[in-house]
Amino acid sequence: MSSHTRFLDGLNPPQRAAVECTEGPVLVLAGAGSGKTRVITRRIAHIIGSGLADPQNLLAVTFTNKAAAEMRERVADLTGAASAREITISTFHAFCLQVLRRHISHLGYRSNFTISSEGDSHTLLRRVTDELGVQGESFDARTFQAAISLAKNTGETPDTLRDKPARNATEEKYQQHMTDVYAKYESALRAANSLDFDDLLTFTLRLWAEHPGLLAAAQKQYRYVMVDEYQDTNAVQYRLLRALVGKCRNLCVVGDDDQSIYGWRGADVRNILEFERDFPDAKVITLDQNYRSTETILAAANGVIRNNSARREKKLWSSLGKGRPIDHFVVGDEEDEAREAVNWLIQIRQKTGVSLEDFAILYRSNLQSRPFELALRQAGVPYQVYGGQDFFERAEVKDIISYLKVIANPRDETAFLRVVNVPRRGIGDVTLHLAHEICRTEGKSLGMAMAAVLERSMAPKNTEYGIRRFLGVIQRYRKRFRDLDAPLDVIARDLVRDIDYLDELQRTSRTPVQYEARAQNVEAVINALATYAAGTNHPRLHAFLDATHLNSDAGTESRQDMKRDGVSLMTIHSAKGLEFPFVFIVGMEDGSLPHERSITEGALDEERRLFYVALTRGKRHVTLFEALSRTRHGRERMCKTSRFLAEIPPELIVCQVRAAREMVEERVAPPKPKPKPKRRPPRKTL
Repeated sequence: MSSHTRFLDGLNPPQRAAVECTEGPVLVLAGAGSGKTRVITRRIAHIIGSGLADPQNLLAVTFTNKAAAEMRERVADLTGAASAREITISTFHAFCLQVLRRHISHLGYRSNFTISSEGDSHTLLRRVTDELGVQGESFDARTFQAAISLAKNTGETPDTLRDKPARNATEEKYQQHMTDVYAKYESALRAANSLDFDDLLTFTLRLWAEHPGLLAAAQKQYRYVMVDEYQDTNAVQYRLLRALVGKCRNLCVVGDDDQSIYGWRGADVRNILEFERDFPDAKVITLDQNYRSTETILAAANGVIRNNSARREKKLWSSLGKGRPIDHFVVGDEEDEAREAVNWLIQIRQKTGVSLEDFAILYRSNLQSRPFELALRQAGVPYQVYGGQDFFERAEVKDIISYLKVIANPRDETAFLRVVNVPRRGIGDVTLHLAHEICRTEGKSLGMAMAAVLERSMAPKNTEYGIRRFLGVIQRYRKRFRDLDAPLDVIARDLVRDIDYLDELQRTSRTPVQYEARAQNVEAVINALATYAAGTNHPRLHAFLDATHLNSDAGTESRQDMKRDGVSLMTIHSAKGLEFPFVFIVGMEDGSLPHERSITEGALDEERRLFYVALTRGKRHVTLFEALSRTRHGRERMCKTSRFLAEIPPELIVCQVRAAREMVEERVAPPKPKPKPKRRPPRKTL
């Protein structure tokens, strides 16, 4: 047996076909639990082992750093660590960042640009909306932030938005505000030599469009391109891929249109549905054997998803046995739902002896978690809520990261303003206003403007001391991080000590316990610097900051890396890519799942895909919970059964009604006819 044929061992026929089909465009339709990561990694190893390309000529792109790391690890097991290191296995954003670090000067930016985090962008947008006088109307900074992100991911610019026709006066007003805010936000980012997360994609596309020689070099390097989770690509990512594969066209995309659940942030399911329109000679291979779930779970999922009209036909099957039916509990309200779910969980554990980590409670919205947290706490059952505050969004972490960002990029105004008075230095709004005026009229960075305030004696004497101390710290540590006179973590620890930051934490913490937790978060940042430095031969502050932003992307990294401790509570979106032996799906009513907004906006297909994703997280057993009433907007309202329940073949479900008979009767009773209005006697006429 030749050395590279071993990469085909243990694959089923469709998987093997996907690995061996190396030339030209290939679409691999990989159903849930069908072993797609195995296929991608074996395909990479097969291409290298067959001598079709050197490792540095391969690019594999996915959506999370965890998925990229797992892929890299598996490839290393197959090809050896040295070979795996030469392959570019990356997220879209990390790949684009790598391109921009080398070539962004062609777009008029300095190579030491910083990445604006979600929190930084929100702070900047609040400033922008305040300056434009639109904050506090019917839209706020967070609304604009989401809209700008969606616009960037769909390839919209302020100019293209300005030219869009509005349907009514309200929309016209919003559109005007939106284009003004978008344009001013972009200008502010540019002045700060900063890019937000979405810019990493759009700027790379622009770079290649304006400098075709750079695109040609990338095309020459990457002769084989593979993309995981292709159904989640947006318009900009699609255009990047089309540009990159060029005439070579060795593009293999792997995905499942039935699991496309990110339309709200710009993902376009048409990219996978219409793949052959762009590549008429594409080979399509379907992976439909599921290695995760029972036949019952898959039959339920198949029954639901076949009701979507715009989809590629596939029917998942399994050889893991039929398994037990899906249980469906009908309860009174959300409090009953939580109690019944916890009681049912305890019963399953008593019968099977499984671990708490084998259970997941999935819901459509984070707002639904509260009753379950309370019920689990009352029952003494440990649990973990996923999707809480991101580590990098905690105040003390943002403070330290902002110091490092100002040191790395003196033009990062958002970071500068965050820390100029942390700890307190007596630098007030009047002084900052003077500095901003110098920025505006003389084109200086905020740091240079503050230095000018000092030189021109424009600030009060007590303020001058604070400015001098702050600028001195920034300049001193900029030199230290540049010269690397000590390990990165040692320099950072010195910085924290020099600015008396732990004293500031002690002063602002409400309790000793809170202080200890916040101090540990600061220590975690310093430890992260040490870990980063240990893994590279050329440690640089910029590279560390890049890594911190890329590792806090898309809201999914932190929950995937957390250690499971007890029952997992999470949204269905957060559960994507995970699996659990026992899955509870709650809120099975119209208005919850499907979400009320999707019903009114005609977005039911994506909601159905979301339910499909929830069902296919289950390995052994799935339980559904439906409440007859819920409190919404402060009022108790009767609920309608989720329309998706009727799409599951009835022989697969066992229903248990745990609600009071009166509530059930109230729901199923036909509406009482309205009394006929009494006829008035005819008016007498004289």
